[in-house]
Amino acid sequence: MDTNPNLATMREPCENCSKDIFTHQKVLMCSSCNKILHHKCGKNIFEYDQTVDQWFCCDCRAMKVVTYSPFSSISYNKYSPDDPEAYAEIEKIKNSLKNCQHMSNKLINAKNFGFDKRPLAIFSNNIDGMAQNFDTALAKLSLLRNKFDILAITETNINESHKDLYKIPGYSSNFNSKYPNKHKGSGIGIYFNEMYNGNIIDELTMISPDIETLFLEISYKGIKFIFGVVYRPPSGNLKNFHQHIEKVFSMSSSKAT
Repeated sequence: MDTNPNLATMREPCENCSKDIFTHQKVLMCSSCNKILHHKCGKNIFEYDQTVDQWFCCDCRAMKVVTYSPFSSISYNKYSPDDPEAYAEIEKIKNSLKNCQHMSNKLINAKNFGFDKRPLAIFSNNIDGMAQNFDTALAKLSLLRNKFDILAITETNINESHKDLYKIPGYSSNFNSKYPNKHKGSGIGIYFNEMYNGNIIDELTMISPDIETLFLEISYKGIKFIFGVVYRPPSGNLKNFHQHIEKVFSMSSSKAT
């Protein structure tokens, strides 16, 4: 339910029942088109998107490309002792995820990207198990004319010692093992152009019930950069995740300088 203070002075017809909306009544507002309905009228027309903590009408929901951001609830508090630079990095990621666009294979193939070109082309996928879905993911990637520089994989459900069972031609790889005794929903892998050198940054790489990370220092032709994958286990503690990720971004910012 939207708590926009401007609604307190608004009086307009509900788009569902056509009756006036009064200031004391509960309402629902679409976060995309700003359509306003009585709460009782909108509960069967609106859908709540927990990934972004917003309500959308069915029309907008049908057209919306759903993206997930684990940082949607994080905002900077000037009275907090936390590092403001870490929040700035989180804001960049939030905006990047918010502006994601759906692209067909045809549109992707029309793009001029790939090995030894700029900017870097990065592919990210929650694979939900390498054993079950690796071959399918590889087949889909083979349909693309260009090759991505980096492939970021989450929920591998394997240990680092098994990574050579899942080689991809033209790529080297580093993996962070799944959480001990967890059979599903854990593990991270990063594939990168075999012409690159990639080394794990131990102090930024971690695994716990609340957060999993894998960070690499990648170098190529004298250029070095840090690339990382962060995964939040849905069953983990969100507050602990936020605390860990703030530390990770703070440490990565200082390491990059």
